[in-house]
Amino acid sequence: MGWNATLLSAGLALATLIGAGWMNARRGIGRWSLVPWDYAMILSAILLGVALYHLAILWRDGAVPW
Repeated sequence: MGWNATLLSAGLALATLIGAGWMNARRGIGRWSLVPWDYAMILSAILLGVALYHLAILWRDGAVPW
């Protein structure tokens, strides 16, 4: 997995984390309150950490995109 795929994964994980946090704040309003947003936040935070770790490995190995 290269820089582009890892940055895309990190961006999607960050967007999911922000969206889940916003939906968790609105808990109890509407039909989306049944989704376990806490677990979505935990999973997206873990995936964001893994993506950032992979970016650090790519940077350390000298596989810079420029």
